[in-house]
Amino acid sequence: MTHEQAHTSALAPWLELNLRQFPLEYGDQLSSHLPMALHALHSLGADEARMAEFFNSYGRRFEGMAAPSPAAPPQHWLSLRGDWSAYSALRRYFDLALAAEGRDALLRRVLPELLPGVSAVAFHGAIRLAHALEGGHIGELGAALAYWASRWQQLPAPLVHSGIEPLSLSAWSERLVASASTWRSEAPLIFLRMMEASARPVYAESVWSAPAPAPTLLARVAELASLALDYYLHSANFTVLHMITGLRAVRVLGPWLPQDALFQASAQAVLTQAFVAAYLAGRVQRREAPVDQLGLSWPALAKQASLSNDDHTIKLVHACQEEWAVYGDARYLQAAAFALR
Repeated sequence: MTHEQAHTSALAPWLELNLRQFPLEYGDQLSSHLPMALHALHSLGADEARMAEFFNSYGRRFEGMAAPSPAAPPQHWLSLRGDWSAYSALRRYFDLALAAEGRDALLRRVLPELLPGVSAVAFHGAIRLAHALEGGHIGELGAALAYWASRWQQLPAPLVHSGIEPLSLSAWSERLVASASTWRSEAPLIFLRMMEASARPVYAESVWSAPAPAPTLLARVAELASLALDYYLHSANFTVLHMITGLRAVRVLGPWLPQDALFQASAQAVLTQAFVAAYLAGRVQRREAPVDQLGLSWPALAKQASLSNDDHTIKLVHACQEEWAVYGDARYLQAAAFALR
């Protein structure tokens, strides 16, 4: 057994137990972070006792609730996209498709149909799928695909406007930050506020003035990730946290997305719309960034995060560590430390 196989096999029992015992949401349409946090904890170095402690603590949120019952698969999964009541049927479809086609072929087939709904349930469809991929658990992969598909929701693209020229990335960001202060939603959930934002002129104006497409989708992801990191350091905002983890998820999924120019450009447009809507939905209160802390190290931050009971903090520190490894941006160290204060 390789080191990587041993790593994922130690995580697998917890993911299997979650799938057998618990539903995908609790409360008022709140996404379960349990499988995502379990993967993040495991990656951060949590031992078996800590995994058990977190699992049992988080599991109390599902009191009186059960995992979904099995259902027959549909012939055409796209006909059920966006139908929450069809989760079990979609789960069976994806389980069978994974067995028949294999992971890579299935992802290449379905991800182009899922990505336009990347903003669904505040990016949690994509986020859960990215964690499932990295965790290497086939059952969790099927569940994540079915969750995204059943909660799929696409933001509307504003009508084409020929009178506004694309801005540079920095100028566009400054305009978005300034314009966000002119609108506010009181809807209780992030994705509801995102949908509200997408019907407002401030959303259309920000989308119209977005920078011209980058050479590739992942290049645009990197640009937006840098902006989201700056926004978080200046706000510690809960919705911006989801922008960071959501963009990480798209980066992880990138290798299975089409590489042709048409898809790459359309995917950038979708991601820009989601980015704008999320920032508007965040009700962000800008403030001075925290003073840089010296002597920060990932081992120390990972250990501290692995002892946290806050699922969002665990996932953010994990995301920051991974993004730092890809982009080499030291601000991710500061963001992780900021989240752990």
